[in-house]
Amino acid sequence: MSTSRSLRSRLTRSYWICYGQRSRTPLPSSPLDLVRLPCFNKSQLMDAVTNLAHAVRDDPKTFSRVHSVVWMGGALDHPGNTSPSAEFNCYADPYAADQILTAVKQGFFNLIMCPLDITTPHRIPFSDLIHDSYIPDSNGVTTSDPSIGPLRAFLSAVLLRVRGIQASFGLPDAMEMHDPLAIWYAIANAGRSFSDPAPGWSLRPREFKIERRGEYTRGMCVVDRRGTNEENEDRTKNQRLQGKAVRAPKLPPKDEDVDRMGKTVEKPGRLPMVVVGTPGSEELRKILLGRVFGTEA
Repeated sequence: MSTSRSLRSRLTRSYWICYGQRSRTPLPSSPLDLVRLPCFNKSQLMDAVTNLAHAVRDDPKTFSRVHSVVWMGGALDHPGNTSPSAEFNCYADPYAADQILTAVKQGFFNLIMCPLDITTPHRIPFSDLIHDSYIPDSNGVTTSDPSIGPLRAFLSAVLLRVRGIQASFGLPDAMEMHDPLAIWYAIANAGRSFSDPAPGWSLRPREFKIERRGEYTRGMCVVDRRGTNEENEDRTKNQRLQGKAVRAPKLPPKDEDVDRMGKTVEKPGRLPMVVVGTPGSEELRKILLGRVFGTEA
């Protein structure tokens, strides 16, 4: 019984660190229920992108109380994990992801995004997460150790299967910390502006669109790299490239308001902020093992 109370306390504590103050009110069943709570005050919000898109569409006035959304999703300069080009959350509901991105660009709220680019390198070895008693011996037999508690037992049983699947794909023998990294950011930066993140964290604004209907690119985060700053260089201002051209009048300055096809460029009022730096994978390992299992890494 004491173990169950301890686990429930940890989960409740984590929930309110991310979402607001402690309350005896039953946990809300939707983002809007959460935002309507009296204790919710311009806090960070985390939820599935489909739920968030419904909330923005159903009651934008109430949702305007949200200061920022922390979202694990997308892949900008990294391969996808559900398709060659798309991360799971973007692939599962690209329309919702696009609605959230549009709302951000219109200035309704801030979006802090943790894409595969930053989450994939953060791994914790399965040997840290799966208890030894759940690893089969040479005869395929496992031993039972009731002293490890229900949480460790549950995770060991679940992750043993995940470990086998990853091994069959030739992936490293470690669990990629996708969602935990987003939660880590929210906890470490609670009450802070993304322009002044906690030590070790860094963010960068990124411009991209989300493919909604592509046969092969559904859910892809489409970055326009044609001579834009996303390529870290504007080719119309590259003196080396201009010097190789045939003698001709000087290239005209780039028109920032018109694209290559002569269409007016719609400039967003706000861009999503993408997490590009953290205190490190080893630091996450220490924090997670300490918080979840109460052990020192």
